[in-house]
Amino acid sequence: MRRIKKILIAVLLFVVTLNVNYLGVTDKKIVVESSEYNEGNTSNLVLNKILSDNELKTEIPHMFNCASNGNYYDFNSRKELNDSNYITNGLYSSSDEDGTTYYYRGDIDNNNLVFGAYDEDYYVYGSQNAYFQTKESCIEALHNENKCIQRKLENAGDKMYWKIIRVNGDGSLRLIYNGPGFNIRNLGPVSFIEEEISGVVGTVPYNLEINDPKYSGYTYDNGTDSFIKKEVDTWYNNTLGSNPDYDKYVILGRYCSDSSGYNYDGDGSFASFDRLGQAWNNFTKDNAPTFICPDTNESYGGSYRLKAGLITSDELVYAGETLRVVTGNSYLKPGEDGTYYWSMTPASFNDGYAFVWNENDAFFTGSTSYNLAIRPVINVSTENMTLIGDGTIDNPYILEEVEPSNSYKGKVTIEVGSSVDDEKAFEEELDLSGVTWTVKDSTIAKIENGKIIGLKSGTTVITGVGSDGTSYEIEVTVISNPVTNSALYIGIGLILILILGTGAYITYRIKNVANKN
Repeated sequence: MRRIKKILIAVLLFVVTLNVNYLGVTDKKIVVESSEYNEGNTSNLVLNKILSDNELKTEIPHMFNCASNGNYYDFNSRKELNDSNYITNGLYSSSDEDGTTYYYRGDIDNNNLVFGAYDEDYYVYGSQNAYFQTKESCIEALHNENKCIQRKLENAGDKMYWKIIRVNGDGSLRLIYNGPGFNIRNLGPVSFIEEEISGVVGTVPYNLEINDPKYSGYTYDNGTDSFIKKEVDTWYNNTLGSNPDYDKYVILGRYCSDSSGYNYDGDGSFASFDRLGQAWNNFTKDNAPTFICPDTNESYGGSYRLKAGLITSDELVYAGETLRVVTGNSYLKPGEDGTYYWSMTPASFNDGYAFVWNENDAFFTGSTSYNLAIRPVINVSTENMTLIGDGTIDNPYILEEVEPSNSYKGKVTIEVGSSVDDEKAFEEELDLSGVTWTVKDSTIAKIENGKIIGLKSGTTVITGVGSDGTSYEIEVTVISNPVTNSALYIGIGLILILILGTGAYITYRIKNVANKN
């Protein structure tokens, strides 16, 4: 009988010890899983500002067959029709070579940005709607020095206005020049039209040679610059490129002159025309723009890293243009002057060389021999930058440099009802006394007097900002505290005691009966 009592006492002590552990006599479970430190982290400020100023919309099937106002060209009736289901305006996302890109589409007015200025009076040379960056390039193109009249394009101090095409996958901003520009309708004295900015910095032929498809490339013969590339480079070098305060922010961005898929034996079109010109076959397949540069012919066209270039035809379609739609209404519309602008993308050889667009004949093709307008495109770094303003024409965005701030990230797991000092969430020794904390879900956890307290099972994020701008982020996982299951363990223990006690009693009785017999 004494042995049985010892067994019962041992079982009871085990149960009590088990429950005491869970009742909090021993330490609660606290696990620091990982922590990260990022020095000078400001890379998302510009993107976050744009995302906060816009509702991010979702692309819908077939949307690129229509302009952003729902208009499309019906090849059978030879008319421009409308489908209101495809009115698509706002901020959308897609992919480029560097990740997720966020692009503007349609009739929007909040993607205006001021960057740079003309340090000196800026002059162009030409006449009859053909204006060049230098007198030499004017003479080369027009073969007549008398036509190369000097005209002032901008005054010293004039600011440069841009439209944001998109936030690139690497976080930089892709911008297209929006003025103030020279009003090419006025062939007399210079007219400044800030209320109706056209963005013209010159009107030039794409190339001076036109007897071979290769001359539709932004470069050809393995690196020879097209005429328009030389004009764009000259404009940049004479303006932003000559001022280190501006040039340091302009990165060597991605540019694409897609010469892939040229059909020598057929209609002389490039892959871009098949990708974006489905109005010609009544949309038997969808227009399919891409931000990823296709393979290009090594002898002409290419994928480049440049300080300045031109918009691609794919970007025009993303922005809300579509082939042969005259009354489209994207943010790229240049005003009421009917100006044609060059894109960087070859279209076809037989009936035109490159995609162009304008107000009155929208997105079309044009021969490289035409004198059409230039709207340069640049890519600006957003590292250590933020945006001021709301992007409207009256309050355009301005890039402002910010001091880089450090950031820390950590993860911690605790139990319901337990707590841990906030600095225990990080592997580094940190002074968090001046940090202001915010809890995403205050029903799961809270932070008081420097301690993180678990309230119920789940995961939440606690963020903090120090007085020096340092940011902190703690992912807190709260797990069930087994103390809530104490009754179960006690019950199991009592049942074990009852079973063992009953068994021992029966054994004892059997032995007593046997002894008596």
